[in-house]
Amino acid sequence: MQNISSLYQLVQFAGCDYCIFDVGRRVVEIDKTTFEQFENGQLTYPYPIQSHAKFALVYWPMGQTENPYIWFLNLPIDEESQIVPGSRNHFVAIIQEALGSDFAQQSDEQQQLPDNPYIKLPEQNKVALVNARIKDKFKREFSSLALACLDFLQQEDKNNWQNLTVQGWADVLVQLANPKIQNLLQNEFWLLPTELQNQLIPILEHCELPRALVNISIRQLEKEQNPAQQLAILRLLAGHCEQTKVQTWLTSQIADSKPATEMLDLLLILGARCWTALKDPLLLTVYLEKIAELPANNFEALFRDAIALPSLRRPILALMQNPSALPKTRVAVSNMIKASYGTTH
Repeated sequence: MQNISSLYQLVQFAGCDYCIFDVGRRVVEIDKTTFEQFENGQLTYPYPIQSHAKFALVYWPMGQTENPYIWFLNLPIDEESQIVPGSRNHFVAIIQEALGSDFAQQSDEQQQLPDNPYIKLPEQNKVALVNARIKDKFKREFSSLALACLDFLQQEDKNNWQNLTVQGWADVLVQLANPKIQNLLQNEFWLLPTELQNQLIPILEHCELPRALVNISIRQLEKEQNPAQQLAILRLLAGHCEQTKVQTWLTSQIADSKPATEMLDLLLILGARCWTALKDPLLLTVYLEKIAELPANNFEALFRDAIALPSLRRPILALMQNPSALPKTRVAVSNMIKASYGTTH
């Protein structure tokens, strides 16, 4: 059997094309050049979380897009978010042993994988979003599930939504570039029942929202007093957190004298979904100092996730090199290193 040492070579040798979607943070497509450079050790993984690259590898036989296959992968990465070749090679070997090199020509039943530590199904909303983005990529017609959701948005009565499905909503909401859907959502979203809004937000946090909805939602965020609803709106704005007004709101919330443990949910959402807001130096500083007040296990998880992100690693290291910056963070990092290695050297 040919010596294959990467996932992209594996699917290409099987006569397939492929695409990649991150599913660790927000469900976004990763271009093939970036992914192949990551696999070749030339680039870091762009969206690491919990020391892993979590992504959907979607593949289909060349020219046959009717029935693509999906592997939801959970690959370990190193401290600098580079691929760990041994783990990836192990998965490739599992595929080759179980399926051979011509797996693209096999039936669905024949393509079943044996249990292994690298396949991990994400939460339902993310699975639905990956399926929806594939349908959108291949220009599929709306299913009856999606049409039911679209019809609902056009009705005056907004109470009979309980039978609408996550997959139907995902199929509709990934198509916000469509002017009709865009207008419906920005006009109707804040008029929907709160329970339905809260079911749609875990889908919409992965989408690029219409500008009008973003602006309305930012105003809602600025005036909202209920902490749970603040977090829901923040998740809704996950794809728009680099906006100055969102960064300013976050900075004021996190700089508050309230104990860090009382804002843990906010810190978790900021670190996992809204990390692009941390490109603002002031917000990054107050965030690091606030998570340093958390119990050691919480601090370590959030700090390691932040410094693993390629977009934040250099800014964090630059702040750490400034002797007058981040006093609490320095102490927390020193304690983390002592706990891990028994020394700060």
